[in-house]
Amino acid sequence: MVLLSFNPAQASLLDLHEHDDALGLSEPSPSDMRLRSRWIFWEQLASNSGKSLPYSESTKQIASCETVDEFWRTWDRLPQPSELIANRMVHHEGDNSHVVDALMVFCDGIAPQWEDKANINGGHFQFQFKATSGGIQIDEYWNNLALAVLGATLEPSDMITGIRLVDKLSGPRGAGHVRIEVWFSDLSDTQAVQQLQHSVERCIATKTLGGRIGAVPAVELKHHRMTRH
Repeated sequence: MVLLSFNPAQASLLDLHEHDDALGLSEPSPSDMRLRSRWIFWEQLASNSGKSLPYSESTKQIASCETVDEFWRTWDRLPQPSELIANRMVHHEGDNSHVVDALMVFCDGIAPQWEDKANINGGHFQFQFKATSGGIQIDEYWNNLALAVLGATLEPSDMITGIRLVDKLSGPRGAGHVRIEVWFSDLSDTQAVQQLQHSVERCIATKTLGGRIGAVPAVELKHHRMTRH
């Protein structure tokens, strides 16, 4: 079975911080296809001391994209879920280094925090995968959703605020899984939430290179007013 994965080697988050201009992210080509929205790539840092950092202090912007070309230049340098099974993500800054707990992509102007005004009345769909699920299979789940979110092919797309890939495989609070989340803005419209869940489930289960729909993995609906990161 051929699955959609972009895992040639361990990616370097340092490249994103130091070489943003070299990636061409600051000067989009007029001929490049524009995305419907501008998107910001974030990382969430783990504490080195064992004491939890406030969530707002642990999140850092690392890149942005508003065209298809910019997206791929960034995406190709980010680790795939299958790479997390063997190695944790690490961000280096001078002599300091921090373990990265999560990668996030959110619409420009929306922070990857449930307290953000665009998120606080919403929620997210959450998928959890053990390493035994198969790293390349998890890659396909993650890539399917990321491409659909940024390509605005999920419906209703205007509800979606961002996506998160959370590494809970190891560490003192490790739960032994990788978590994928799709965040949206409004829980009050039950019909729209159900429509979005169906769209997300169909997307994540798509065998992109095989042209068929596979089994839908278990999903949980989380309410942000009752959620702590």
